[in-house]
Amino acid sequence: MENKYTAAVMKAIGNSVGNINEMPKTEVMDLYLKSFGAEVNGTEVREVVEGVFGIDLNYISEKNYGNKVSMYNISVMESLRRSLNVTAVSTELDAEIMDMPKNEVMDRYIEVQNKSITGAEIRVLINQIFGVNLDGVSGLEHAGISIRSKGQWVLSGDTNLLIVSSSLDDVELYVAPTEYFEESTGSNQIPDSLKNDLTQLGFSYNGEPNHFIYRNPTNESVPDALKGQVMGIVLGTIQSMKQQDANKLK
Repeated sequence: MENKYTAAVMKAIGNSVGNINEMPKTEVMDLYLKSFGAEVNGTEVREVVEGVFGIDLNYISEKNYGNKVSMYNISVMESLRRSLNVTAVSTELDAEIMDMPKNEVMDRYIEVQNKSITGAEIRVLINQIFGVNLDGVSGLEHAGISIRSKGQWVLSGDTNLLIVSSSLDDVELYVAPTEYFEESTGSNQIPDSLKNDLTQLGFSYNGEPNHFIYRNPTNESVPDALKGQVMGIVLGTIQSMKQQDANKLK
C-alpha cells in the first residue's frame, strides 16, 4: 500500500508504529509533533499539519481565507494581548490583533504558552484561528464525504458520494453530489430526505444540478455547531444509501 503521508512524516515515525496508514490522522499528528521535541513553534506546527493532513495553513494565512469573525475566541485574544504587552482584559489593541496574518496569531499564541502545547490543544487553536477542524477531518476520513475548504481539498476519494464545501471566508456552505454518486446511482439528484433536511437548516437550491447553498445571515463564518449538523445529516444520508445497497445484495 502506498503511504499517504510525506517522506518527512514517514522518516520521523513510520518505523515506530504499526500500519501508519490505518491510524487516525490525529494520532499520526501527535506522534509527528512529538518528534520535534517538548517545545514547538508555529512553523513546525504548520509543517506537521501539511505533512499529515495535506492542508497548507501558510496558504490560508497568506490569502487571509477562512474564519471570518469579528473577534477570536477569548483565550486567543487574551494570549495575543499579553504578547503585545497589554493586560489580558485590555481591548485597546484588539483591532491590531484582528488585522494580523493568521500565522502571526498562531505564532504569538504559542510563544505565550512557552512553546509547550499538546496536539489536542493545537487542533483547537487551528480551528479557532484558521477555521479548520482537524479532529473533524480525521473522524470523517473513511465516511464517504469529500470536503473542500479554504481553496483546498481537505478530504477526497474516488468513491466518495457527497461533497461538503465552503466559500473562502467560510460564510457560505455548499452540499452537492460527486461524480461517483451520479455514476453509481444513475442520477444527479440527492435523496429527498437530504434535500428536506438541508432546506430546514436554511439551505436553498442554487440553480446548479442538485447544488445546495447556505449563507450565514450574520456575514461571519458559519458556526461549528451548524457545520456539525450538516456533516451529521450528510453522513447519515451516506450510511443510509450504503445500507440500501447492502440490502439489495442480500
